[in-house]
Amino acid sequence: MTDRPSIVLIHGLFGFRKLLWLEYFMGVRELLQSMGLRVVIPTLPWCGNIERRSRSLAEQLAGEAGPLHLVAHSMGGLDARAYITHLDGARHVASLTTLASPHHGSEAADHVCRTLSPFILFPGVRALTRGRTTLFNANTPNHPDIIYRSYSARRPLDEQPWIARRYGRVIQQAEGDNDSQVSVASAQWGEHLDTLYADHFELIGRNMWFNPLRSRRSFDHLPLYRDIGQWVLDQHATQKPADA
Repeated sequence: MTDRPSIVLIHGLFGFRKLLWLEYFMGVRELLQSMGLRVVIPTLPWCGNIERRSRSLAEQLAGEAGPLHLVAHSMGGLDARAYITHLDGARHVASLTTLASPHHGSEAADHVCRTLSPFILFPGVRALTRGRTTLFNANTPNHPDIIYRSYSARRPLDEQPWIARRYGRVIQQAEGDNDSQVSVASAQWGEHLDTLYADHFELIGRNMWFNPLRSRRSFDHLPLYRDIGQWVLDQHATQKPADA
């Protein structure tokens, strides 16, 4: 057990650890480190399927001292669950907090596959259909020793970024309220903590609004991660020493 609690930030399908000067979780690493937390940020295969991404996650976390607190955005939540259940991750992990992860799939992925969009070429997109995630969930039960927590997010269609709004519309018709990529219903796993008033990209500090003619209420993502970090600190303070 490390002296400082460890948080692992896990990016989504099209994510990255750092691209030039841009970090996927904008400003989050610095915030958590300022709270006394140790931060680990793996890089998973871009657009890979869950099996490939979870194996990569397991390889990168193999040498990390536990217990680890995983915080995953979007598809990263499913990668983390596969790591915990199938790749001995439960031996190292204390908790998983997911942010708008498509635990029950996304109608957007089904739409891509039905319409033969170029995005169908990406294995990760095909893995997120509602049918595929139903099978994944059946084969990937929660581990009884791990704390599972989740946040969902939503914005009305007219407040979603125009570049993603057509997917939000498809999801709305099939699943209801959503953040333009994942529905509120699909994002719920374990203890559902809150539905945030944000789109999918705002959860990592990205403002994709790009509309000079109309403003919308902004979402500050950093208080969310501050709350998660404080929860981890509180958990760490009450944990008994454990093997890595």
